[in-house]
Amino acid sequence: MKLANVCTRSHSKGATRVTEQTMDVKLTADHAWQDFKILDSLGKPRYTLRFLPDIPAGDTKILGWFVRLADAHHKIYDSVLPVSQDLARDPQQIWWLDARQYSKTPLLAQRVFKVEQFYCVIQVTDAKRLAPGQVYMNQMQVAVQFTNTEP
Repeated sequence: MKLANVCTRSHSKGATRVTEQTMDVKLTADHAWQDFKILDSLGKPRYTLRFLPDIPAGDTKILGWFVRLADAHHKIYDSVLPVSQDLARDPQQIWWLDARQYSKTPLLAQRVFKVEQFYCVIQVTDAKRLAPGQVYMNQMQVAVQFTNTEP
């Protein structure tokens, strides 16, 4: 199966660069909400990378995860990643690690976000469902890279 590489630009503009780093994130029902501090090029906390579970109203099971990147200098924005308020009109939804069969962006697609003068690259490397054939997730392994050069 060929994996898609999806790239998009955020609405944030400027000259901010980050301390380059790579991390492996394990998302589970027990650790569904996770936050990671991302440092700017001077080593100061600037962004928060956040994974939020996609749990339907009235349910307790996870369908996938939403990815957010909050900027400490622009707190009015929930995320500097391109996020649509209207899910139906968003053509790609690359900020949504949607594990359902007909998601707009395949779950295993590499997601590349250009934010100011750096890139955030997200790749689901493994996904396990609660049971075979179910849409609900048990865990998801995600590789994340922050780099100042185009991947």
